[in-house]
Amino acid sequence: MIDPEKVTLQVAPANLDVLYNADHALVMAGAPMSVIPLIVVFLFGARHFLRDLAAGAMKV
Repeated sequence: MIDPEKVTLQVAPANLDVLYNADHALVMAGAPMSVIPLIVVFLFGARHFLRDLAAGAMKV
């Protein structure tokens, strides 16, 4: 069994309904909050990834 204290941020809203019988509207309102950190990391990481990818594709 998975410990509810040690789940990832994306799994936690799904557990709210199962464990605490939470309101679906409240769970859906919290869903974007679990996605925002991933978008921020992607935006910063994509710039470096594409720059390094382009640098590696150039012939020396």
